[in-house]
Amino acid sequence: MGAFTGKTVLILGGSRGIGAAIVRRFVTDGANVRFTYAGSKDAAERLAQETGATAVFTDSADRDAVIDVVRKSGALDILVVNAGIGVFGDALELNADDIDRLFKINIHAPYMPLLKPPGRCPKAGGILIMAP
Repeated sequence: MGAFTGKTVLILGGSRGIGAAIVRRFVTDGANVRFTYAGSKDAAERLAQETGATAVFTDSADRDAVIDVVRKSGALDILVVNAGIGVFGDALELNADDIDRLFKINIHAPYMPLLKPPGRCPKAGGILIMAP
């Protein structure tokens, strides 16, 4: 029996890298895990098949989509916000759309699950927000 047996975990940004490692760890420790992905469907499907976790397509730049995936996940014990992007290159050459997307995913998205609907994590639960 793992440390998280019977716990429900949602990981925003879980298909690759650190997010995939978080998914694997929680599954190994017995949690019921859902994770979101945006641009790596193949990686998400492989991880879901490997671990038994549930992959859900969600664009973290879309506020309503983030709120919806949290609402559809039901009562959560743990919420991990791991979604994040970087925009590489000369900062003076970025266009407004790149900057908007960067802020929507890295700054706004981590707070969306906390606003609506309230009370998704029980008082004994937890929220982990990771910076890219």
